[in-house]
Amino acid sequence: MIGITAVMSATPGNGNALVEEMSKIALEVVKEEGNHSYLVHQSLDDADTVLIYEQYTDQAALEAHRENLKALGGGLKGLLAGRPDVKLFELKN
Repeated sequence: MIGITAVMSATPGNGNALVEEMSKIALEVVKEEGNHSYLVHQSLDDADTVLIYEQYTDQAALEAHRENLKALGGGLKGLLAGRPDVKLFELKN
């Protein structure tokens, strides 16, 4: 299982709009084969900071998601202050 965190900074004052757009994207991503979760979080300390937590069965599911995200991310234009800080993890237990 692959876990991902993506921390995003919204352009000033656009945190709620970013959450709204990411929530729309989440509705589609959870339909992807191999997706186990795609959760949108908004910082309690800074409304313009958004965290996405995702899980995928394997690398193939992650690659398919990345391709799908290219089509889904069009509504993010003007909402992001920069590139997300993305970290990948492997489930260990």
